Order: sequence, then C-alpha cells, then structure tokens
Amino acid sequence: MKDAKWMRLGICALLASVLVAAPVWAGQQGKVPPPKAKVELPTAVAQAVKANFPGAEIKTVEVEKEAGINLYDIEFKGDKGEIEVAEDGTVMDIAVIVGYKDVPIEVVKAIRTAAPGSVIRQIEKSEVRAELKKEGGKGRVVKLAAFKYVYEAELHKGEQSGEIQVAPDGTTVEALKWRAKSVKSEEDEEKEETAENKAPDLKILPAAVLDAFKTAYPKAVIKGTSKEKEKGVTYYEVESIDGTLSRDLLYTADGKAAEIEEAVAPESLPAAVQQALTKAYPGCNILKAEALTKGTQKMFELRIRVNDKKQGVTIDPSGKIIK
Repeated sequence: MKDAKWMRLGICALLASVLVAAPVWAGQQGKVPPPKAKVELPTAVAQAVKANFPGAEIKTVEVEKEAGINLYDIEFKGDKGEIEVAEDGTVMDIAVIVGYKDVPIEVVKAIRTAAPGSVIRQIEKSEVRAELKKEGGKGRVVKLAAFKYVYEAELHKGEQSGEIQVAPDGTTVEALKWRAKSVKSEEDEEKEETAENKAPDLKILPAAVLDAFKTAYPKAVIKGTSKEKEKGVTYYEVESIDGTLSRDLLYTADGKAAEIEEAVAPESLPAAVQQALTKAYPGCNILKAEALTKGTQKMFELRIRVNDKKQGVTIDPSGKIIK
C-alpha cells in the first residue's frame, strides 16, 4: 500500500494473473483456488502442465492475449520453474533453475565478463519449444523442429540487481540491465509466503477500523491485516476479497480510509488512460491493473509487458503519465 510497495492486484488483458495455491489435475478443467481471485485453466493447458510438472504446486498464473492467441504463463512454488502454454496446449517454453555444474562454461564466462564483481543469485535455463508467428495481424503457434535454449542469470551487486540472457555458446541474447533495487533473499520470500497462508489477525485492528470496513464492504472477506507507521502516523492495512474483486485499504486509527486499491479489468480503464498507454508504449500488453485512490486523488497503476519486458506505469484519469 505504500509508494514503495509495488502494485499487487491484477488482471491481464484477458483478465487474469492471480496467485494460486493448488496443483492442477489432468482430465478436467484445472481449477486453482487462489487467495485473491479465481482462474481456470483450459483442459489442454492443464494437461500440459500436468505432463511437464507432475505434482508441482502453482504459485502464479498470468494470461496474455497476443495476436489473438491466449498464452498462459505459469510459475510454480518452491522454485520448481515456469512454463508458458498456448491455449491449445502447445508448450511454448519451459524454464527451470539450474546449478553452475549444468551451465556451459561459455555462458558463465559471458556473465562474469558482463558483470565483474557481481553475485550470481541464480541461473534459469529456458527451453523454447514453439514460437508465435504473426501474419496479417493474426497469430499462429509453430512448433520448433529443434528446441532453442537460453540461460538467464539474476545478478546482485551492492544495492542493484540485474538480469542478462546468454545463448549456450556464450553469445549475449539480451544485454545486462541493472535496476536499483535489492533482490530479496529466498528466506525473506519464504517468510512472506508463509505469512500469506496464515489467518488474518483481526485483533490488531482498532474497532473503528473494523466497523468502517464491515459497513463499507459487508460481503468482503478479510485475507490479511498489518500495521505500519509513516511520518508519525499509524496506519492499518486490510487486504480483502469481495467476490472476485481484490481490494486493499489503508485506514487511520479512527476508521477513515487513507488509501484504497482495487483490481480493475484493463478494458474498463478510462479511454484517456488507454490512449496514453498506447501512445507511450505501442504494442504493450497489460498484465495487471489497479485503481488507487488517495483522498480525492485517483490514479491507475499498471503492470505491462513491452517487447518481452515487464515494467510498471502510473497514469491519472486524464491520461497523464505520472511515472
């Protein structure tokens, strides 16, 4: 909910991208009951997941529509890997974390040369099995006769973290890019994941906050609570799910809502916002969208994919890009 906290809620261009907490079973539509929303995998996609990651527990699902074809990007818990599957069940690529002994020496040398003095947090090996070909604005999935492989390294140096992609022969596929944000340790991530699965602690909420929430959202279910202090003021955060709508709120002790975050469907964004996004990032796809209200100020925080890269952008209702 703070400015430093990145936009968590979401729905993609088709509507999707949700946390899920159960494995997918083959032979039926893969229903995965997430803590924040609900998404169903088509039978063909669920079967592809089952065949390639039997018994793996799904962590997140992002659905992206590209050239008329739905692509399901699925990440598994416990660093088991990721898989991208087309709606017809064709596996586009599979990515798994590998140890140094399984990485070609040419790849390691290329990484070390590009980022001397950095710490390699992990290396992920992607196996590309199919590609999306676009013809006349329409797309079709084409299986590759021979799989392609790419190694992506996550690096850490000081207060920066970065990524680089390298081919098996040591050729750089995507140059190193640094970002000024420390990478969380696996221990921190595990703690956060454990906290998500715990029952919410309603006792930390003042009566005024709990009453205000129940009055405003009588059908909503509280999924999490927390307390934080900023500039001498104590705020109480309430994470909730209202039907299929995710909503987070930040209250002051007297029960007044200081901030409200709500998931929104990309197609429901104001025309001015959509036009500004198209102009600034032509060809982008919206992965997640939320409406953020602070007092009388409202803005839209989006997570988008541009040229296979994900980034955030904030736009006000008039179409002005804030950041």
